[in-house]
Amino acid sequence: MMQLIGILLHGGTLIFINALLSLLSSFAFLLAYWIQPRLVPPRSLLCWCAAYLSFAAGFAVLMLPAFDIQVPGLGLFGNLLIDAGAALNFVAIVLYLKRPRSDLWVLIPAALLALIEAGYVLSHFENMRVMVGLGCAVRGILTMAAAMALWRCADESRRPVARLAAVIHALWALMLLSRILWWLFNPAAEVTFDPTTAFGLTTRLVLTCAITPCFLWMLARQLDAELLRYASRDALTGLANRRVVWEQGEARLAQAARQHRALAVLMIDVDHFKKVNDSWGHAAGDAVLAAVAHALAGAASDSDLVGRIGGEEFLVVPARAATAAALAEKLRAAVADLQVAIDGDTVLRCTISIGHAEATGAEADWHRLVTEADTALYAAKQGGRNRVVSRESRRGEGRGATAAIAPA
Repeated sequence: MMQLIGILLHGGTLIFINALLSLLSSFAFLLAYWIQPRLVPPRSLLCWCAAYLSFAAGFAVLMLPAFDIQVPGLGLFGNLLIDAGAALNFVAIVLYLKRPRSDLWVLIPAALLALIEAGYVLSHFENMRVMVGLGCAVRGILTMAAAMALWRCADESRRPVARLAAVIHALWALMLLSRILWWLFNPAAEVTFDPTTAFGLTTRLVLTCAITPCFLWMLARQLDAELLRYASRDALTGLANRRVVWEQGEARLAQAARQHRALAVLMIDVDHFKKVNDSWGHAAGDAVLAAVAHALAGAASDSDLVGRIGGEEFLVVPARAATAAALAEKLRAAVADLQVAIDGDTVLRCTISIGHAEATGAEADWHRLVTEADTALYAAKQGGRNRVVSRESRRGEGRGATAAIAPA
């Protein structure tokens, strides 16, 4: 098959197309770097840009003999540029996926093989058996390492595309292996000419057409996921925002009504929060809100809905109404234990007041339920703060001393 492809396709044309495609890919990553979305490590984009530029330069060097430019070691230099492109492509993947730097150990054996290839060719001649064997081994190692890094992509939004790119890289490595095997099983082949070149160039052309769009697709999916996160999450605390809380709250109440069970809501307010902003500034207030949000999320379970609905107000929809009162007390205690460090040696302590309300039956209304929880919260504030008050009783059994936010 390799020899048939060599007969049907002109090697010079394939080299030119590969060089052009690599150059276009380099420009695509350069454009992505110029746009530079905040969530993408810029060094990864620069590495990809340099990788494809190195590929293009390598293929351009290999085209020079067609223009009667004959320089000793020209083929070696072109192939080393392509090897460098494979190394930069692997580094770009490690940087982009934020893989451990220990993954880069693969560069060491690849560099050693490239040095052996260069030393042999410079001391002897351009032996295709040696150059194809060692050159394909270098690229094969780097390509398989790239495939493994892509397959282990931790981000769910990018994982499907990353694994597709991993499969393509694995196919690329298989193509490189097949060229090595051809030379191993054809010991009598003339070493001054490589009949597998057209096959390698054709396969690389097809795979490059697939790999570059995969990388750009991953960037697009990452950006989409980040935009979705911004649309559904509070920027300061990372909790669900008001829109998501309202949508999911209404959905949970409708489900509870269908199943003839109760739904509880906990309305939460940080006590004396205005004093924090007035006394220590808004940066201190943001630090308090972030710490409170972290404490609430840590005390709640994964199935509880926790969100910030505005200012210093939070809302929690417990997964089980039966344990809502116990969860409310757990949340109150978790925040009461907080110590928030701000500028200098100042440490702030804070408390929260919680209003608890429940609704059941087909007539239950989300807005009415939230209003009842808010009424209970007002009662908790009036009753001395740092306590839980339920809508049914309108009074609560707050534990711990009533306290405002103050330096500890």
